Amino acid sequence: MGLRNYQKTQMSMLRQGVAAKNLVQMLMSPTGSGKTEVAKAIIKGAHAKGKRAWFIVDGVKLLDQTLTRFMADGITAGAIQSDHPCTDHSLPIQVATIQSLRPRLQSMLAHRPPQLVVIDEAHVLHQAHIELINWCEANGVPVIGLSATPFRRGLGLIFKRLVTCITTKELTEQGFLVPTECYVPSVPSLKGVKTAANGDWIEDELAEVMGDAQIVGDVVSHWKELGENRQTLVFACNVAHSKQLAEAFFNAGVMAAHIDGYMDGDEQDEIIRLYKAGKIKVLCSVAMVAKGFDDPATSCIVLARPTKSLMLHYQMLGRVLRLCPEIGKKFGIIIDHAGNLLRNGKPTDDLPDRLDTGDGDPIDRRKQDQQPEEKKERACPQCKFMYSGLLCPKCGHEVQIKEGVAVANGKLVKLEDRKTVIGPNNKQRIYGELLQYARSKNKKDAWAQYAYQAFMGEPIKREFLSVEPVPTTPEISQWVKGYNVRRAKSKGRERFG
Repeated sequence: MGLRNYQKTQMSMLRQGVAAKNLVQMLMSPTGSGKTEVAKAIIKGAHAKGKRAWFIVDGVKLLDQTLTRFMADGITAGAIQSDHPCTDHSLPIQVATIQSLRPRLQSMLAHRPPQLVVIDEAHVLHQAHIELINWCEANGVPVIGLSATPFRRGLGLIFKRLVTCITTKELTEQGFLVPTECYVPSVPSLKGVKTAANGDWIEDELAEVMGDAQIVGDVVSHWKELGENRQTLVFACNVAHSKQLAEAFFNAGVMAAHIDGYMDGDEQDEIIRLYKAGKIKVLCSVAMVAKGFDDPATSCIVLARPTKSLMLHYQMLGRVLRLCPEIGKKFGIIIDHAGNLLRNGKPTDDLPDRLDTGDGDPIDRRKQDQQPEEKKERACPQCKFMYSGLLCPKCGHEVQIKEGVAVANGKLVKLEDRKTVIGPNNKQRIYGELLQYARSKNKKDAWAQYAYQAFMGEPIKREFLSVEPVPTTPEISQWVKGYNVRRAKSKGRERFG
């Protein structure tokens, strides 16, 4: 299967970057857009020129998944991962887990150094990544990071150029991803639904609805009403909450299971196999299947955990967007009990289009993402054996985590686009408020017209141009502040640089 037009454009832009001596680049492309296909084409091209290439992943499951896809495309690759059966360091193409590459890095660089490095899920960087990238820069070796969500603070200090030419909205309109139906906690006024431009000012309203609760509404009953009995991933607040939800689904007659990273690897594999085979209908976890989990038949996700992390939020949303013609999947369903869609945005909302440089000028006013800390070892309270996780491998003592999840009674409602829920009279008033602001700042009326289009996502109607200015409300004033900041940042900024 050949590359799609936008994938060819991505490859061309990456080559242009290398030609311009931009050795460390980040390819930002939505989940389901085929980043691995682009990487395979780049690696094939390097191999044809006799070059050695490394493809680096974050975890064994992603390594096996990548090797399978490479082999299906006629690419023979060795594995750098413990005693993996595909281990063969003499091969010019290597697929490595960063965890296994770390202790071998200096030896590999000394004896079989790469001439091209591709880093999957590059928004999650370990120290070994940084060491490798620094070596590549010093030795003129191109590095390409792949990510749907490169929003980590300071990532622009590592990757010097961002390549982005396709959005989730465009992929959906072109039929490469499925659209979604979204259900969220009911809010007193739909004016609080966030726009792509700024979501900060809905926080107070959302807090008013949710109070001290972390989730709103009963998860199981809402799924039975809205989920259409679809293959579903549920994202819970913590391990205890995930187990509780799996049990609640099971008790309601739905085949469900819980999975977490502390389980034995074989047990994890079996649970995922049963889910992908349709034997398990609902799979509950905290975030284990939020990254790199590829199951196109998943057509519903349940957000039962709050987050302000753009990376986690859009990684979770991405699990439901893939096409699956085999099951007749026309759209995905997102059931959000935590208000994340209101807080962080819908799948097709605009995302930051530059990397954060950690210079005090964040790319987005929503909470910036930090590098997650690696799991730390601690002493077992029973036998004092040092380990990381919840289950002591020596004496079997299991750390019990309190559920601690407050649930408020409530009903979820369908989230509509802003332009469909604001009536014509309110639209005219919004333009009047923007016009008042423009004139108070000695700006031209055209500023208000452009601001209206950014706020509403649609051009202003001709008949609105005769509207008189009206006092600006606090909500519009706060939105304008964010709008001005974004416009100031965008001036002189190269779209793909």
